[in-house]
Amino acid sequence: MPEEERKVGPVYRVFSQDLYSTDFHSDEMGVRQNEVWRSKSRQFTKDSEIIGKISEREMRSDSNRLTDFEKTGFITIRNSLWTGEMNEGSRRLVLKLFSESGRWLATLEEMVAESIATSYAVKEPMISFAVMVDDVEIICYIRQVMRTGFSTETYSFYILGPGGSFEVFRIEGKRGTLGDDFKVVRLRSDDTVAEIDSKFADIGGEFVVKIKDPVLAENDWFCRTLQAFSVAVRFRKEIHQKIERMTKKWEKGDFEPLQHRYETSLLANPRKLTLSIEELEDI
Repeated sequence: MPEEERKVGPVYRVFSQDLYSTDFHSDEMGVRQNEVWRSKSRQFTKDSEIIGKISEREMRSDSNRLTDFEKTGFITIRNSLWTGEMNEGSRRLVLKLFSESGRWLATLEEMVAESIATSYAVKEPMISFAVMVDDVEIICYIRQVMRTGFSTETYSFYILGPGGSFEVFRIEGKRGTLGDDFKVVRLRSDDTVAEIDSKFADIGGEFVVKIKDPVLAENDWFCRTLQAFSVAVRFRKEIHQKIERMTKKWEKGDFEPLQHRYETSLLANPRKLTLSIEELEDI
């Protein structure tokens, strides 16, 4: 779609990430159900726990109206990484999205070392996430860039486009809302192209992503990235508290975190995989 014809309008696509309030739900019913999911995708690990469902609705071109919500997938958390590590520095949030048939869609991983480094520099707990999406070879990093009493909680990320182009976005906390709600602003036009509405419960909660840009509504990389981030909203407070504890203890010499090897693997030199030998010589 040419840029001059691309206008933010109504909501074109909606994703609901609804976290369960109990462990009793249809996705995990039965002793062997988790084994069934593991047989369908290696991304469903032994320590995976299904914590919610994904539902979608989209604009119908023939009526300009949104369809009814349809359940299209589920959400997992890796429990051994979130609560099982003895060293708190190795504990990290890892969330995954799957289709209704069990196909892996996306993973969000907390980047602990980068979060601590940024937090130490700005003297405020800050969070960084890595997001990987099916059929996309590039990792997307969502980095918190602002968290003070005079501004809203803000994150930034970018995704690549054709011919070396890329799009930059800001995830900005809304002011004056009851929940932890965000708007997603596109740099090129300064338009709000998406919104994240959070509805917290005592246990669980619902996190709804609304895409308002017709092109981005069809971009699964953009949509899956926001879906994964919306679920992470539920865990932000715990992550901030963990980072604050670790940085204070480390400054006093009472603690030394250990980076989990899965996190270290995300720091491998990507140029070895994406550039030719001739290009490496020119770097």
